[in-house]
Amino acid sequence: MAYEYLTMVASFITCFMMGVTLSLQSASIIVGTHTHLREQSKWTRWNGYIMFVLLLFVLDMLVTNGIYIAFHDVYGNLLNIGYLDFDLMDMFFSESFQIGVILVFSLVLFQVLGLVDLAHGERDVSFYYDQVDAGKHKPSWMEQYMGRQRGSLGASLVGLLYMLRMTIKTMWPYIVCLVWFKILAILVNVLVSPSINRIMHVNNEMTTLIMFDPYIITYAVAGFLWGHVALHHDVTKVSRLASSMAISLIPRLTVLVGAIFFIGLALIIIMVPITWDGVLDALTKK
Repeated sequence: MAYEYLTMVASFITCFMMGVTLSLQSASIIVGTHTHLREQSKWTRWNGYIMFVLLLFVLDMLVTNGIYIAFHDVYGNLLNIGYLDFDLMDMFFSESFQIGVILVFSLVLFQVLGLVDLAHGERDVSFYYDQVDAGKHKPSWMEQYMGRQRGSLGASLVGLLYMLRMTIKTMWPYIVCLVWFKILAILVNVLVSPSINRIMHVNNEMTTLIMFDPYIITYAVAGFLWGHVALHHDVTKVSRLASSMAISLIPRLTVLVGAIFFIGLALIIIMVPITWDGVLDALTKK
């Protein structure tokens, strides 16, 4: 269907651009200036980027398809689901689990609003480099490798991995939202696709209808690393872009909307209430 491809394109553009804006956050710029990017040629930078993103996409596909197969093996035929001794979906729709979801995304909400600082990501990054520069902390093996192999393709690949590793504490609210959305996307695709195929008289019980794109993590990481490769070699340019109000607000607003949506969904499941038995009845109804 046409809207399947529209969903994929919209997901790619949204997540890619969010990744680009995240590469312009203060912690990302600080880390990016320590990857010796300016000493790499354009050919080296972009070939390393393409290789890294393709490898990431292949790994994401393998993991995602593995999860699809596992879920479809259990929940592919909802009419015969009663044999399970322990049903993960029953736990998913439980009140205690949804309260946990509300607590997690409340912390995400408070973090993005600046009411709490759980990970101290940006502060820790600055402190770490101050310690390294003062000789009080030994550089990591990645930093040593990038220093020895400046300008090489290997250093480019290690630099991209280094960007992800060093910014993970700063980006944790965005990571939580992306991972949770990916899980929900897989669940919706596995559970709802066969029912829609049956309603449309398509003789296919497999997960074929893409209602949500599950590869959003790859899209966001690709955008984040694109921003690093394309912009971090010019400190003046990237600092000017980072000073834009829109650059700082777009990722925060995206996560705010996502966190509010997930909290609202959890509240609906608790208050209606929505149970797994009710969902089963709705999905298996002829």
